[in-house]
Amino acid sequence: MNAAAQVIAKGNPLWDFVTWAYAEPGVDKACLALQNRMGIDVNMLLFCTWLAYRGTGTSHLARYLGAALKLSREWQSNLVEPLRNCRENFKTVIDTSSLVGSDRGAASALRERIKQCELDMEQLQTLAFYSLVTDGADEGMARSPAEQKDDALNNLTVYFAATGVRLDPLGQTHVMRILTAIFGA
Repeated sequence: MNAAAQVIAKGNPLWDFVTWAYAEPGVDKACLALQNRMGIDVNMLLFCTWLAYRGTGTSHLARYLGAALKLSREWQSNLVEPLRNCRENFKTVIDTSSLVGSDRGAASALRERIKQCELDMEQLQTLAFYSLVTDGADEGMARSPAEQKDDALNNLTVYFAATGVRLDPLGQTHVMRILTAIFGA
């Protein structure tokens, strides 16, 4: 774990949730499919889901949504997406160039460092999301996993509406795969 990840991981329940949820079977693929197909910010999706997971219901989303959406737009467009584009463009350059041997190895290693920077930026974005809710005033209430799953779906519906995302049937399947992996059937 790099230094940035160590700082984020220490005392950040949102980061703990994100790493746990993302490792659940199928969540990573569903998140990336939603990101690639629909432009969804995976961190924002997991933030909305975490609010439900921690038992805050759906009423608290409105309290955080405006600031979270602003943070998401700025962070993604100014920091994460440029790194992602650089990494993806660099892959094309590596794959289509005449680089061979150690030159190709050095280029691939640089691409991996860019990928790590992209992940570090996403981790820092998670820390910024967590800072929106650190007042502890609504640390959650006892809710069943089924209620949490419903709350998460409601939170995501509000997030998608606020960003103009209209899920097609495949997108809906990805969302349900994520929620089922996190909350159960």
